[in-house]
Amino acid sequence: MDNFEFFVKSDLGDFVGQWVAILDNQIIASGNSFKEVAEKVDKEFPKQKPLLARVPEKIAHIL
Repeated sequence: MDNFEFFVKSDLGDFVGQWVAILDNQIIASGNSFKEVAEKVDKEFPKQKPLLARVPEKIAHIL
């Protein structure tokens, strides 16, 4: 499973409305803004390229 698939399939209810960074199918950072999460990732994982995404407040259904 890649990072995007992990993001789509995981229960991220604890992170609703927040930004998360996902690397190797794990949430490695979270915060209220993209900048906050990006800075954490750059500091702790400088050579890695995780997926950064905002966990939506409502679920979108695509038909």
